[in-house]
Amino acid sequence: MNYHQYGDNGWRKSQYRELVLSIKRNNHMNINKDEKIITIIKNKGNFYWFAAFKEMWVLDRIKWGDDFISNGFKDANIDNHQERYYIAIVGKDNADDFIQHLINDEYSIKKIDLANEFYKRLSPTTKWWDIYDLFPDLFIDFDSLTLYSEFIENMHYEWYVPDGWNGKFMDFCEGSILPSNEKFWIKNGIDHRKEIISRS
Repeated sequence: MNYHQYGDNGWRKSQYRELVLSIKRNNHMNINKDEKIITIIKNKGNFYWFAAFKEMWVLDRIKWGDDFISNGFKDANIDNHQERYYIAIVGKDNADDFIQHLINDEYSIKKIDLANEFYKRLSPTTKWWDIYDLFPDLFIDFDSLTLYSEFIENMHYEWYVPDGWNGKFMDFCEGSILPSNEKFWIKNGIDHRKEIISRS
C-alpha cells in the first residue's frame, strides 16, 4: 500500500485501529512489513515501541522532498505533511508532541506481545523469515540525536535526519546500542536472534 494515494488521514487511522482490534481478538501479533515498520524510540531515557507506515519515520521530510525534486520527481506530493501531524521535521524540540500523537493514534505496540509471539514461533528450525516481522527496523534516539536503521529496502532513513543529527545504517540489535532489557530475543543468556541468523 502506498499511503500517498490516500488523502484521508482518518481513513488510515480507522484501518489501523481495526487491525489493532483484530490482533487483540485473535491474540496474535502480526506486523505487515510491506506496509509498516517497527521503530524503537528513546526520549528522556524512556523507550517506546511503535509500528506505523513507512513514511512516518522520515525525520526530515524537507530533505526528503528536496531529494525527490533533485531526482526529477517535481510532482511528488509530500509538502503538507498531513499524514505526519503536519510536522515537517521531527527533532528533539518536538519529540514529546510527536510521541504523544503516535500514542493517541494507537501506533504503540507492546514489547511483551512481540516477545510472546517470538517465543511462540521459536523452534530449532526457525529461520529469519519466520520471525523477521517482529524485529525493529529503526531506533530513533532523541537523547543522542542519532537514528539507527537496518531497513534494507529502498527508503534510506539514515539520509534524512535533522541538522546536527547522526544517521547510521547498521545492526543496532547487536552490541550495546540497545540496553539488554529491550532485547526480548535474548533469554537465559541465549541470543536467539543471532542463532537464527547464523543458520538462515
